[in-house]
Amino acid sequence: MTKIIVATRTSKDQYDNCIEKLSDIDCEEVSCFYIVCNVRKRNQKINKKTIVTIFDPNPTRPTSFNLVLDKIRRRNKQEHLFTFSKEVEVKAEHIQSLFKELNENVIVMGYELSDNILSNQEQALYSNGAQQETGIAYWVPWNTCALWNMYYLTGKNRLWFDEICEKENNQLGPLVININGRLIVTDYEGMEDGLAIARLLTLYNNNNLKFRRLKYKGQSLNWNLPDDDNNKLKQKKKMARKNIVLSTFMGIRGYSIEQLRNARQ
Repeated sequence: MTKIIVATRTSKDQYDNCIEKLSDIDCEEVSCFYIVCNVRKRNQKINKKTIVTIFDPNPTRPTSFNLVLDKIRRRNKQEHLFTFSKEVEVKAEHIQSLFKELNENVIVMGYELSDNILSNQEQALYSNGAQQETGIAYWVPWNTCALWNMYYLTGKNRLWFDEICEKENNQLGPLVININGRLIVTDYEGMEDGLAIARLLTLYNNNNLKFRRLKYKGQSLNWNLPDDDNNKLKQKKKMARKNIVLSTFMGIRGYSIEQLRNARQ
């Protein structure tokens, strides 16, 4: 049976909480776990499955999952990759449901998320694109909760998260966004997941390839974030800039928004 590698990333002060979370998503389809963290740890076991900690001094940077992709390729096995944030209320049955629906032509599947920070009005405002339709960043699954197909993890045209998604590497300077009527300065960063999907669609140039962002039994998954003032503002900036950031990065790389639109399923 094809297996799933589960990967997450966290800071060292949240490492123990992350380990605890892994027990909630263990199921027979999972082969092992990877944690990207700014602490060095020996391999350990949970329910007879190995937890591998990969050291990264900045584990929450957009491209840190590339370290996991490197490990997967060295394993030389056909395994899907499930990425998630420990703040998402994801359980084993959520992974199993995605696994059952995944087929060769689907690059990635993921769930819609509902956080505890944004109001419904804010969520609708930030997700809207220029024509009051859902913006491109909200079409795609995010690494916050996504199952990447094993067929696109290895080979010449394989999944990779672009370094342009890190603000230190794109030289685009500050981005000014509107949050609740206030102009706030943020950065062009993130949306590495959406950009990776656009890249794979361009490389394969196959109209049959799709991606899916869906609800679980009609419901979005809960995304429970720290709700202090700093984290509230951080989340609002992140959600408000997503469409601008992804469209900008796609323009720089020459990826087609129309191609991305046509691949929605």
